[in-house]
Amino acid sequence: MDEFNTLFPNFTTRCADLKSVLMPVAYLFLVTGMVISTISGRRSVSASMRTFGRTIVFIILLTQLVSWGNQICQITDTTVKDVLKADPTKVYEQYNKALEAKKSDTAQAGWWEKLFNLGTSIFEALISALLWIFGLLASVIVFYAYLIQKFILYLGYALAPIFIGFLAIRALNQIGTNYLVSLAGVMIWPLGWGAASLVTEGLLDFMTDQSFLWNSSIPGAGGYAFQNFIGVAILGVWLIFSTIAAPVIIQRAIAHGAQVGAALIAGAATAGTTAVAGGVIAAGTFGAGGGVGGAALAGVGGLTAAGATLAGSSISGSTYSPTGSLITALGQMAGARSSARKSKNDGKDSATASVMDASGDNAVQALLRKTKSPHS
Repeated sequence: MDEFNTLFPNFTTRCADLKSVLMPVAYLFLVTGMVISTISGRRSVSASMRTFGRTIVFIILLTQLVSWGNQICQITDTTVKDVLKADPTKVYEQYNKALEAKKSDTAQAGWWEKLFNLGTSIFEALISALLWIFGLLASVIVFYAYLIQKFILYLGYALAPIFIGFLAIRALNQIGTNYLVSLAGVMIWPLGWGAASLVTEGLLDFMTDQSFLWNSSIPGAGGYAFQNFIGVAILGVWLIFSTIAAPVIIQRAIAHGAQVGAALIAGAATAGTTAVAGGVIAAGTFGAGGGVGGAALAGVGGLTAAGATLAGSSISGSTYSPTGSLITALGQMAGARSSARKSKNDGKDSATASVMDASGDNAVQALLRKTKSPHS
């Protein structure tokens, strides 16, 4: 990306210098691998030829890694944007297109139909405005994601000679393989956005479904409004979560064989739960006198924070909610303080012993005694 070279004009040059310094180390590993392979027992002519052929492949990889890596990045990015039409920053445009496709072509001549359609259009404009804000947030995330991708790749290219050299030595071969596979996972980060766009399209289809509006009734309008509030809440969390976490999920799938679908479904399910919290925040703001505008801003803020929290959990490899673990930790701290106060009332020596038990050995022993004698 040109933005990366503009923001960090000297970074690529310094990475190229580091790679040049490490190239002799790589060749040393390659020669060492050939020597070890030759003198480690009886070797046939065909085995020696295979060793020589692998060494030639490693040398080609050393010289062409940067060029091949950049081409893979370009092909992946073009495929995701132009073929899959997956771009989290254009969710506003996708919603409008889906809405126009679902709209009825029949003309509404009655005054009630015209009034009803006017109210529906105003409501849909509010949903479009929220999606425009979500798309703006996603565009910022995507911009920095590309910068981070280039940072990781260029630094990975710079250090690659060492790990390519590892490929020539049997004891270090797996380390070099894991490094290159992880680097390939970074190259195809945008493919994660392509996979996440399938869920995004499903949510947009759900939001733009016109089934509730078939008879232009007030209960139908209420059902349509509820459908869209639920949809935009889930979509807001999902968009932030998938934009941050989907590239990392696809990288793990390449490096470790993790299931992309399972990770994305887990994120979508958690997004639905967290969307309820975002709705509560918006409703509370509206009830406190913030009005529709204040409720919308509060909902956006709450859903953005929730999406970032879920993405942080996914990136760190955690299978539980960081917020939940934080609450649990606070509860344990509160319980510890309560126990400490009780011990202080019972006796000063007991409280001092509890404070000095930094390793937790005494606490474990007390737990074991309690388990053996629950009524003691």
